[in-house]
Amino acid sequence: MVLRDFLSKTELIAITKRLGIMYWLYKKRSYQNIKQNLKVSSATIADAQQASKRLGSRLAMEKISAEEWAGQIEQKIKNVFKRK
Repeated sequence: MVLRDFLSKTELIAITKRLGIMYWLYKKRSYQNIKQNLKVSSATIADAQQASKRLGSRLAMEKISAEEWAGQIEQKIKNVFKRK
């Protein structure tokens, strides 16, 4: 992974958590739920929420959601063919 060549382990974890926060906010999870599951502060969630309003973040969430939807459809199709 290219980012591993440029970022420390701590920086990679921070980016991963921010993406996780944005994704869960996109999925309408509560601050409390996000804080408990990702072990982040309300301030970190608020910062990620502000960042999620920017175009790049919105595009990332749309791509993640599209991939998630495609995976669900793929699984449904596989299940239909398993029954026969």
